[in-house]
Amino acid sequence: MGDLLNVVNTVLLLLLTASGLAVIFGLMGVINFAHGEFVMIGAFVAYFASHWANFWTALLVAPLLVAAIGLVVERTLIRRLYNRPLETILATWGLSIVIREIARLWFGPQFRSIPAPIAGSVQLVGVTYPTYRLAVVGMIVVIFAVLVIGFRYTRLGLISRAVIENPDLAASHGVNVRRTYLVTFAVGAGLAGLAGAIVAPLVSIYPEMGSSFIINPFMAVVVAGAGSFGGVAAAAGIFGVSQSLAVRFISPLTGTIVVLFLAITMLRIRPRGLLRS
Repeated sequence: MGDLLNVVNTVLLLLLTASGLAVIFGLMGVINFAHGEFVMIGAFVAYFASHWANFWTALLVAPLLVAAIGLVVERTLIRRLYNRPLETILATWGLSIVIREIARLWFGPQFRSIPAPIAGSVQLVGVTYPTYRLAVVGMIVVIFAVLVIGFRYTRLGLISRAVIENPDLAASHGVNVRRTYLVTFAVGAGLAGLAGAIVAPLVSIYPEMGSSFIINPFMAVVVAGAGSFGGVAAAAGIFGVSQSLAVRFISPLTGTIVVLFLAITMLRIRPRGLLRS
């Protein structure tokens, strides 16, 4: 039971970190290689909030702060590079280096940690499991459900789907495509910041931690296909379970190789998206 709960945590944490990337890629076709650094900023917000106020404050402050950073990045950098995917990848990769080095200068290279905001453990089918990890499962399920419902049933979601299908046609019907892109990038960045805050009590916090939150989410989003949150959930499930089993029974390196092999295979079999015909 404990191993099963660990696998569920791995899958849901991958889903959470991939969600912000999926929002940006799905609507804008932009692979944001600074996504991991946005997660890192959220984790540092959680660290300082836990010392100056309380951890739960970070769940509000982190997404708002990182969303504001996303607004600035979209207006000053990304907006100039639409329909130029290679330049966008290079630009966001360079941005990730800049953010990482600024964090190193401001915060230093040392590792930090914060205690779980919900202490203790609970008994589940004879297994003792940390309470905060169970709370993380509930939080991620709620966040992803709100994201999917918002994308499907709200006006912003309707506009986003229209822009995904045909931005020129959407613009001809009065949709402000540039503003939609701006809001979308901010939402995706904010989700990354929220992911960083949630995961902060479970990991070491340091300036280079962002590299751990880009490769698997990136592969999950690419395999899922543009605009498919169901595909992202399916890809996160496949990658998370496969990597957890490989790490558990073989080695961490094997887990990484397995995920890469699965990503290549699924792209070959389903090039338009995991759940697309």
